[in-house]
Amino acid sequence: MVKRLVKETIINNNLLEKGDYVIIGLSGGPDSMCLFSVLLELQDEFKLSISAVHVNHMLRPTFAYEDQEYVEKFCAKENIPCKVVARDCTKIAKEQGLTEEEAGRNIRYEAFYEMAKELINKGIPGEKIKIAVAQNKNDQAETLLMRIMRGTGVNGLSGIEYKRAGEHRTSIIRPILDVDRSDIEKYCAKKNINPKEDHTNEQGIYTRNKIRLELLPYMAKNFNENIVDTLVRLSQNAKEDNEYIWNQAKIEYLALKKPKSRRSTFVGAKKLIVMDRVGLNQLDLAVRRRIILLAFAEIGLTQDILAAHFNMIDQILLSKSASAKVNLPNNYEISVSYDEAIIYLKTHDQLKKTQEVIQNLHLDIKVMKVREYAQTYEQEFRKVPQSCGIIKHCETERMYRLSVALDYEALESVTENVEQNIVLRSRQQGDYFVPKGMTLGRKKIQDYFVDRKIPKENRDFYKLVAIGKEVLWVFDPIHHWHNEISGKYMVTNSTKKVLLLEISSDL
Repeated sequence: MVKRLVKETIINNNLLEKGDYVIIGLSGGPDSMCLFSVLLELQDEFKLSISAVHVNHMLRPTFAYEDQEYVEKFCAKENIPCKVVARDCTKIAKEQGLTEEEAGRNIRYEAFYEMAKELINKGIPGEKIKIAVAQNKNDQAETLLMRIMRGTGVNGLSGIEYKRAGEHRTSIIRPILDVDRSDIEKYCAKKNINPKEDHTNEQGIYTRNKIRLELLPYMAKNFNENIVDTLVRLSQNAKEDNEYIWNQAKIEYLALKKPKSRRSTFVGAKKLIVMDRVGLNQLDLAVRRRIILLAFAEIGLTQDILAAHFNMIDQILLSKSASAKVNLPNNYEISVSYDEAIIYLKTHDQLKKTQEVIQNLHLDIKVMKVREYAQTYEQEFRKVPQSCGIIKHCETERMYRLSVALDYEALESVTENVEQNIVLRSRQQGDYFVPKGMTLGRKKIQDYFVDRKIPKENRDFYKLVAIGKEVLWVFDPIHHWHNEISGKYMVTNSTKKVLLLEISSDL
């Protein structure tokens, strides 16, 4: 019965394909030994390669080493490779501020992925590696009750997944998730498997143990004798609804994603995703929040996004503010910039590189007659004045040079000692600029940034070429999305002398 049920679970949920390499998390307890035995029975039919990983958590010094020896002997008997990892779970939990349960889980998955990496280095594709863990039907019911008590949503009610993505393109699979614990024990007895029992499972020292030993039996006795099956059915119903909402979210996510622009490329940001803020706000809350999760998952944040984070994200998305952001764990952020929502990872390396670029900026100034300018920059001269005076020399990963041409005589008419007074600097209070097409007056540089929808996070990194408070050239030294010269001093067909300004950065 157990073998048939496990095979149905594998086929119905597409857990294994022929030729897969299965890594089994083998503790030596009834669940993992049952899983191990059934997969050995199915090995030839599915043409599987199998190995085991045993983690000695060092929680029960004498018993832990007995469990390790038991697993090693069983694997040797079946001619199955077995990798043993010993970690001091109690010490690690204290160092990382985790419970022993959380630390133990992290240690196990680290061991699984280490084994997977070894196989990948030997040439086995990550997609063909399946990490099989031994949660059963009762674990599903216990997990559901734990989540309900913590105030879970539909995602949590969906329970433990049969299959999910793992690191290095592997998959985590749970082939005995439909098998009741009592049937597992009967299977082990029938196959003369004598699993090692973890005596702490019979002690109410962990939340899960209390649910298994106290709460579920109480509910079965006083309310519903089939409580485990009922909870599993609830999980299945929630999963169907949840999958539908997720499918809608995936469709909307692809529709809302936008290409990067100068407004959405933040200084120091890595793995950046841009979405249509207006379209995002028009969606139902359930879909919108799943889209946020999809975006963060795409750039690497797959957990630790809490209800409090979502509440703050909703506030900035729906606010009238043109610019705001929410910080999430591990340097991930979401920011709104006008009609865009940007999700990204902030890195110190990127910021350091930005600072290096800025520190290495140089400004060269040269005055040329139009004829000399035309001969030197023949192609660019043909575009004057349509080119707005921008000349792009070269740009590589380690170096770039950008030049602009201004009308020298127009500058001389409003200021003396033009070459001596021109500086390259950051913005200052009182700076102003005359954009192209502005015939009267001038614009504060702050207002100019707002009009051009330059993100607040980037404005302090912009560089200005200026005389006094008058800005001649607005320059983005990092992304090079934005370069603009003053419309007041643009080269025209009547220009006689050209002021050539060149900014270079050699790292």
